Amino acid sequence: MRLIFLFVCFAFCKNIAAQDIANPGDAKNGSLSEKGIYRFPAFTEGTIVFRNGGNMAVKLNYNITMDEMHFINGNGDTLAVADPPIINYISISPYRFYYDKGYLQTITTSAGIILAFKQVISAEETTKGAFGIATTHPGATTYSFFSLKGQRYGSDNQETMLDAREFYYFGDSYGHFSKANKEFILLHYEKKQDSIKTFLKTNHTNFNKEDDLVKLIQYCGQLH
Repeated sequence: MRLIFLFVCFAFCKNIAAQDIANPGDAKNGSLSEKGIYRFPAFTEGTIVFRNGGNMAVKLNYNITMDEMHFINGNGDTLAVADPPIINYISISPYRFYYDKGYLQTITTSAGIILAFKQVISAEETTKGAFGIATTHPGATTYSFFSLKGQRYGSDNQETMLDAREFYYFGDSYGHFSKANKEFILLHYEKKQDSIKTFLKTNHTNFNKEDDLVKLIQYCGQLH
């Protein structure tokens, strides 16, 4: 796959390397395109904000299976941002994405704490059994073929079982994130630990559930 260098002029004349990739496809006839799964049904106008203060308005979409942010240039080519650490954040209204060892999509922000998530898709080949039916498990979706990070899954007598899971993170406005857990909250609100411990116990907060985490940081945002 050839590399294309996209030269963009902004505040500090920073060069951005971009990788040429194929256009996104849709799920058809029980099979997914080999180009990957995108967060949004179509490329949408958004803004890339760089750490040096520059920004670039362009049509964007997030490729979940490749963990890449893709955009369309003036020639209609679909490109992948090749140096995401130079990015402060990416806005695809009304959503915002940060990069910290991978892209994270924000859910909400309260009192300086960002709640974000990352969706991870895993693929497993299953051999078809009686009547050509593959054994699956709850929460998984089966396809006749699929490509995940360059690896093709599925063949004539196999199907690919995809399992999507969400992982939640707490972060700050500088784009530094860590796994959502009690230790992060208690450290961030050292003077309010007793109140937070009571809230966690009373509400049976599950750090793997989005609704519980939203309620938690909204509560913490009210503490003074």
